[in-house]
Amino acid sequence: MKLDKPVASPRPRFRRMGKYVRTYMPKSYEDHKQDIQWQLPKLMIDKPIKLELEFYFPPLKSWSKKQREAMVGQYKGKKPDIDNLMKTVLDAANKHLWQDDGQIVEIKSFKRFSDNPRIILKLEVVEG
Repeated sequence: MKLDKPVASPRPRFRRMGKYVRTYMPKSYEDHKQDIQWQLPKLMIDKPIKLELEFYFPPLKSWSKKQREAMVGQYKGKKPDIDNLMKTVLDAANKHLWQDDGQIVEIKSFKRFSDNPRIILKLEVVEG
């Protein structure tokens, strides 16, 4: 499955309301999660799952044409953190693609530069 460009899971925000503190996630993150979910089929898998997540980022606009061409296909070793990228997709797919992300028994992932920013999700149901 090919999804929109990658966005990492941010830290929760806090708002004080009198003597209470409310925790929430930024609206941009919630909107991105919903966009991902709309692109996924509603399968509700209830078996163990092997998952592969590929994150492709656009080259930086400040790079020269030569540098952009050299970096396409190379690993992206800077932010965002890969675990936060995975969390965004796993949260979006929870109770939609599978019942609970506790069913995932194996994850492989990487992040690279590409002229076509996207997320690719490969899923394999483990039988037995």
